[in-house]
Amino acid sequence: MFDKLDNSNLKNWFNVALLALALVPLLALAFYNHPSIVDDYCYIDTVFKYGYFEAMHHYYTGWTGRYFGILLNHSSPLIVHWYAGFKVLSVLLLVGLCGSIYWLIKTLWPQGRMLQIGGMLGVVFFLFVLKIASIVEAFYWMAAFVTYTIPNILTLCLIVVMVKYYEARALRQKLTAILAAFLVFATIGSSETNLLITVILVVGWFGYRLIIKQNFDRFALFLILIAGFSCYLSFASEGNAMRLAGNPVSGNLPLALRQSLGHLGQLSSAWLLHSPLLIFTFFWIIFLLKRPDWRESQFLAVPIWVAGIAYLGVLWSQLFTSFYGIGIESPPRVVNSVYLYFLLGWFYNVAVWVRYLAQKRTLKPVSSLTHWAFGILLFITVVKDIKGSSNLRMVYGDWLRGRAAAYNQELYERYAFINNTPADTVYVTPLRARPQSLFMDDLNRDPAHLWNRCVSGYFGKKVIYLKH
Repeated sequence: MFDKLDNSNLKNWFNVALLALALVPLLALAFYNHPSIVDDYCYIDTVFKYGYFEAMHHYYTGWTGRYFGILLNHSSPLIVHWYAGFKVLSVLLLVGLCGSIYWLIKTLWPQGRMLQIGGMLGVVFFLFVLKIASIVEAFYWMAAFVTYTIPNILTLCLIVVMVKYYEARALRQKLTAILAAFLVFATIGSSETNLLITVILVVGWFGYRLIIKQNFDRFALFLILIAGFSCYLSFASEGNAMRLAGNPVSGNLPLALRQSLGHLGQLSSAWLLHSPLLIFTFFWIIFLLKRPDWRESQFLAVPIWVAGIAYLGVLWSQLFTSFYGIGIESPPRVVNSVYLYFLLGWFYNVAVWVRYLAQKRTLKPVSSLTHWAFGILLFITVVKDIKGSSNLRMVYGDWLRGRAAAYNQELYERYAFINNTPADTVYVTPLRARPQSLFMDDLNRDPAHLWNRCVSGYFGKKVIYLKH
């Protein structure tokens, strides 16, 4: 009986159900999303004041070297007063993240069926949403997802495109190289975090090909040159120096190394011990032992120390930027990014270890009875974590209890009120509905506050007051 159950698609459908459980409320909430008072209006207010290209130049020289992030933030739907565009962007973002993970798995395991790959995606995405540091900063606040979630999607696509390059021929290979170059350029120009990830990826790949495979890879060298040019554009920004100059603890390398490694240890322990990840890992190992096509994959034929160093480097570098640059812990949007790579890298490194140990014949299959005993344990653990997840309670509560709908209605009424007020001084009431999955902040009671100035400038008003 256990063998028959073990050979069924029950596990895959269970994992797909987890995907739906995590994804459906996020897609539903996307239809209530709006531009945030925090930053989103400021970018477009600058466009209206200085013009499109001059506004981007203003941010590049006065605040940050994130040239691609600047481009996207200054091209938001607010530029054409399309508030619903933020709903569309969040839907596309969710589809893009799931699609890029699916594409990556399919590339690494081309023999996999849609249901199997969908199940793997389900596990990763469910675990991601279960313990993500900030839902709003990952999927709904444009200023954040432009500089983290989007470049993470592009990075996963870059890995796939790099793999496709070696499979392509002639003209298609050249076009693939151009696409890879664009992805390197875009990810490096999105944030300092993604800059380090991309540099580690392309330099590490060149070193791996040169030292381990003893192959001078011109394609990898080409990507390094593109990365070098992109890094120059990022670091050449006067805005970076101006932003960091006023911070007395920035640039402390020993302190940043110690604090970032300590923070990574704390986060990793929490993700491993307070989620179903370890039990899912058990089933991942069983799956790998039963699939010789996975174990024999060229993508797993990597020395375990190489995979481990790359994994730790990608995770650590993301936390290091905050400690080195501004001397504080990484904000939730950065921790979101670290967690995504933690999950993907975890399952990949486990696969590399399984391949290594299987070749040494030190791993043996488990019995079907043990398999199903762990299956029951997994089910109980997942149900427990779903009930105890603050993230899932929040997104389902905001959606099903009407908080997101009320927030959506209030904001449309506020837009209409501001636009229909002929005077250049406007008094608006504070938002009553504040769904935490969508809401970042409201207007400030100080009319001279940056958020108020940006919103009043965007709507063509002299000043906007928040009523007491």
